[in-house]
Amino acid sequence: MTLAGIREALRSALLDNLGLKLLSITFALCLYAFIHGAENAQRTLMLSVVLILPPESSHRQLMTQVTDAVAVTVRGPRTQLDDLRSESLGTLRLDLRDGAKTRIDLDSSMFHMPAGLVVDQIYPSTIELRWDDVVTRSIPVHVPRTGDTAQGFIVKGMISVEPPSVSARGPRSVVDVMQLARTAPFDISGLTEGTYQRQLALERPPKLVTYDVDSVMATLEIGRELATRTFDRRVEVVGIPRATVSPAVVQVRITGTPEDVGAVNPDSIVARVEPKAANLDLSQPGSDFLDVLIDVPRVTAEVNPAKVMVKW
Repeated sequence: MTLAGIREALRSALLDNLGLKLLSITFALCLYAFIHGAENAQRTLMLSVVLILPPESSHRQLMTQVTDAVAVTVRGPRTQLDDLRSESLGTLRLDLRDGAKTRIDLDSSMFHMPAGLVVDQIYPSTIELRWDDVVTRSIPVHVPRTGDTAQGFIVKGMISVEPPSVSARGPRSVVDVMQLARTAPFDISGLTEGTYQRQLALERPPKLVTYDVDSVMATLEIGRELATRTFDRRVEVVGIPRATVSPAVVQVRITGTPEDVGAVNPDSIVARVEPKAANLDLSQPGSDFLDVLIDVPRVTAEVNPAKVMVKW
């Protein structure tokens, strides 16, 4: 066949009966779309889960962390599935208002499926639930300290807190084992003598627990650092030279600032009893227990024993 003959044959194949050929192609495409559109297929969608919880007045707490979405596998015509969106199926609403359900079995009746589509599979298919009673309990407040005072100063006594305790509300299994409600630390860095107050925030309570207040007022006192010295001193009887004392020697303990205690001369400490000042009848022999007196300026003095037996 010549080249011209080939060209003529191709032209005839393409252009002869062109309308019939176009109709045949259109029919074939429609048939293909009908067959493939009608065949079944599967598609998995993620649906949000909405929980309807018990009212606060029921004093019930859901302890389980429930999934926020479930996977739903849908079967049906491919054309329907191609246009299907998760929003079209809505959300899975779980009514837990009775506070008693411990197990929920998910089934197809819980989902709103368009006509022609069916639910093949749900994951998870079961939701396990655990509940606890909600209780309220008073918990003492603990205020930790941080930092150090200025040199030569110390914290006097305990930190006072107002209120001293808070009300913790939450699941019984959590609240019953709580020991303390801690606050942010009280920073005493560089503090000198005086009384200091701080509004301190409470640390976040355990999960599912709430406090009735967010902060407390803490107060502490800073004083001078104290030093002590101890001496043994013989007891002198004032006004009765021949009187005897038992015990004859007492222990004197002085307390004050390091400077004041260090300045005390032990020889200046005189332990004495004064029978005449006690209005005793000294005209006749007798005996009595008398307080041991000490005068030491700028420091605090303690005597052990505080009383001695005096005989005259």
